[in-house]
Amino acid sequence: MAPLGYEELRDKRKKGMRKGNWWKLNRRERGLYLAAMAYTKPKEMELVNGTVLEKLLAIIEKLMETRGMRIFKRGFDKAVELLEKSVETGVFVWAPRLKDWLRDPDYIFWLGTNLFLERKLYQRNVFAVYLSSPTFFTCP
Repeated sequence: MAPLGYEELRDKRKKGMRKGNWWKLNRRERGLYLAAMAYTKPKEMELVNGTVLEKLLAIIEKLMETRGMRIFKRGFDKAVELLEKSVETGVFVWAPRLKDWLRDPDYIFWLGTNLFLERKLYQRNVFAVYLSSPTFFTCP
């Protein structure tokens, strides 16, 4: 692992803040990141400890994540789930092209996008059903 210096940590933090990923980190991750920046700034040192570097690289990976990467990960997880279910139920016998689709990056991205949109629509519909229910407007 290559050592990390203050400039690299600062640049990654800026990019993560621009992408909105900084606030998605939990308190401990942000604290560790800021502590590493504070440790490396005045002394112009680099972090070389393996465990600290491993944790910081995982945080940097979260900071650099884009919307497309999240969609692709979600689609990949769904494709793996579909592949396992299809093997168990024997779907490939009557739909052999499905195996090719589940390996196609464009289809995987579409799966992730579709899951993202379904989740948004589901949240809106549940709220609309709640508002339209007769118990919402009644007083006890």
